[in-house]
Amino acid sequence: MDTEALKKSLLKKFQEVTADRLQKIQLGVIDLEKETADQAADDVARELHTMKGEARMLGLAAIGQLAHAAEDVLRAEREGKTATETATDVMLRACDVLSDLIEDLDAAHTGSTATEEMVKALSEVSGHPVPALGPVRKPAASAAPPKP
Repeated sequence: MDTEALKKSLLKKFQEVTADRLQKIQLGVIDLEKETADQAADDVARELHTMKGEARMLGLAAIGQLAHAAEDVLRAEREGKTATETATDVMLRACDVLSDLIEDLDAAHTGSTATEEMVKALSEVSGHPVPALGPVRKPAASAAPPKP
């Protein structure tokens, strides 16, 4: 299998798995308003984190960015910094945008007006800065040891 065929195969599998993952996230977000909220929040956090990592490995920066911003909202809700109703509303809207992105891989790579607006809305609700669209690079460690 050549590299291009492998990439297409991986993207197709990502689309299938992510569609299922989005359903789990949506159900979990709805459960944030129920007695099982703690377990639901753990499940949603795990699904979002996995989606973010998979998307970034495949170069689908906009999906990674949206998943990161949704994680921030979930964290803010769990810490009591954001009302549950507000968090569930914005996260369900984010799921709709994510669903559109898994069907439009060009937009999933580079983002779109809809993704920019959604990330800003998530950021406003969470109180966290807008996550970077591209990969976050850590500064390279200097080769010279620090001087005493």
